[in-house]
Amino acid sequence: MTTQVNRLGWMLGDLTSMPDVRYAVLLATDGLALGYSESVDRDTADKVAASTSGFHSIGIALAPYTGGKKNGLRQVVAEFDEGLLFVKTVGHNALLAVSTTETVDAEILTYRMNGLTERLGAELSSPARDQGDDGGARP
Repeated sequence: MTTQVNRLGWMLGDLTSMPDVRYAVLLATDGLALGYSESVDRDTADKVAASTSGFHSIGIALAPYTGGKKNGLRQVVAEFDEGLLFVKTVGHNALLAVSTTETVDAEILTYRMNGLTERLGAELSSPARDQGDDGGARP
């Protein structure tokens, strides 16, 4: 990932400066890493982006069962023995993944993630990529 691609990494610093936050990755819904915090390496950011995309897709598939057919997904959270993963929709075709320890203050983190989304919503959007003749643009 070039510096050009990680040009949005700087804005994740507000999140990663929090106690118990390990790293943050900004990604397109199709699994492409768009930016990552300084606290994570490129290879890990790419792997997290690809995995997070699938995790988010599962949340979308479950949305109709937690409300109506047009029930939109805002955030999914996974709890593990040694930490949490927060995945938030932050713009059109864009997601934010934040990895934390198990003792993170989830309320403050979610507040900061929401603030980042509001402040930089247009920057965080990712246009659909053209898939060529046999696929069209992905949503």
